[in-house]
Amino acid sequence: MGVLEGRVAIIVGGASGIGRATVDRFVAEGARVFVADVNGEGIARAIAAHGHNTVDGCEADVRDEEAVRRAVERCVRRFGKLDIAVNSAGTGAFAAVHELALAEWQRVVDVNLTGVFLCLKHEAAQMIRQGGGGVIVNIASLNARQPAEGLAAYCAAKAGVAMLTATAALELGRHGIRVNAIGSGLVRTPLTEPLRAVPGVEDAFVAETPLGFTGEPADVAALALWMASPEARWLTGQTVYLDGGASLRKYPRLFDFLGPPASREG
Repeated sequence: MGVLEGRVAIIVGGASGIGRATVDRFVAEGARVFVADVNGEGIARAIAAHGHNTVDGCEADVRDEEAVRRAVERCVRRFGKLDIAVNSAGTGAFAAVHELALAEWQRVVDVNLTGVFLCLKHEAAQMIRQGGGGVIVNIASLNARQPAEGLAAYCAAKAGVAMLTATAALELGRHGIRVNAIGSGLVRTPLTEPLRAVPGVEDAFVAETPLGFTGEPADVAALALWMASPEARWLTGQTVYLDGGASLRKYPRLFDFLGPPASREG
């Protein structure tokens, strides 16, 4: 019997990358999983891989509060309750802070921070209504604590996720709800593929990682599983940095690989 036998989880951003690896790991440990994502094809692949009795889902944009509310409602209607939530939807943008368009800043913050807030809000409300506690895991980033050139919006949003996690844990502990976050380093996902495709970038990350390799989605899913399990019953309000030790060193100088701000060219 798996450690999540009989549990129901919603995984937001579960159609690919870290989210999809978490779907697979949770199902393997006995959970029924509801996937909410903007990627309908990815949701369909997850359902096909595990069967409709175990995995279901719906399209939802985390920037839309009503869509988030409906996704949580559909999860409960489909599987009867909500025990665990993993919020892993994310996006990024690259620009020097003095050249970053407001629309790009807003898009990244809306998905990576406001989206986590909206998901957490409605997940926690459902857990409180049904009683019995619950677990919420937010996917933050190494960039919640380590700044990076060209990633002002992303770093600010992920730092916000870490503080939102701590504040939510402070408030929700009285309801038996644990809230934690994972601050992952460079993980090989579709979101990081454009960055990793730049010659020399991945090698630079590895050079600043004491363990000498980048992460895989399954590594993050394994930590999410532990956080969601009874073994982590005394853990709440924490952002755990899963990065091969990269937080002990420094972030690569991304402008060296991706070009300096336009105002410095020439």
